[in-house]
Amino acid sequence: MRNAVREVARRMARLERSEGSAFVISILVLFVLTVLGLALMLTTSTEKDIAINYRWGEQAFFNADAALEYGKNVLASYALLNADFTAILPLARADATVPDNTAPPGTNVPLDAACNPATAGCRDYQYFIDQCPQGGVGPCTRIYIGKVLRRPDGTLAMWDFRSPAGTPGDLDNDGAADIEGTYTLWVRRPVVGTRDYGSLPNENDKVVLTAEGTAPDAQGAGAGRPTSLRRLEMSLRLPTAGIEGSKYDDSTNPHDSSTPGASYGGQATVP
Repeated sequence: MRNAVREVARRMARLERSEGSAFVISILVLFVLTVLGLALMLTTSTEKDIAINYRWGEQAFFNADAALEYGKNVLASYALLNADFTAILPLARADATVPDNTAPPGTNVPLDAACNPATAGCRDYQYFIDQCPQGGVGPCTRIYIGKVLRRPDGTLAMWDFRSPAGTPGDLDNDGAADIEGTYTLWVRRPVVGTRDYGSLPNENDKVVLTAEGTAPDAQGAGAGRPTSLRRLEMSLRLPTAGIEGSKYDDSTNPHDSSTPGASYGGQATVP
């Protein structure tokens, strides 16, 4: 009788130990499955963000490309009227240098600067890059992005979130949106060495056209939040040579205070 009781006690003890082990194993399995689920959710969310960023980046690129094509048509209308780009080009600087790359915005800006780019509704000469000798020691050649392109009717081909007049994405100023997003067009003179092309006679046959495009609902560049933005640049020459190259200069910057990229990346006068 005693042996039977002992055997039953041993079996009950083994059963209790087995139940404890099963509970621990179940907890471990649930923990592993939870970690895998969280990792899958994080991966899915990251992939979604990447896809959205890529989509908006491509949209900004195509907006800039459409604006560039529209700007070429505007420049062609000026060329037909005047035989060159005199009416649209900024004044030329005989010396386009600054002491060094710490010179504040507005230093050695072309004399025809009509407005302060820090004010609403103005984006003339808003960005610049400094080309300095090796080692960063001045003098440096300062290249401003240029004046905002004016259409033949005098209206500005631009979008400024600080003064959001008109319809975003309206390329031809007819009141209807042509692209999903915003755009701005600038024109400037090419820089030859340390001077602007045009500081010598008969140098009004070349222009550099820069187009900026942003993704839909981004409020444009400088709106104080990350936005997909692309800038494309093209040099044009008249009359017989046609387009002098078609190099696109593309830079991706989350906002205006980012580090300089390939083209007018981070130096600006707009907060």
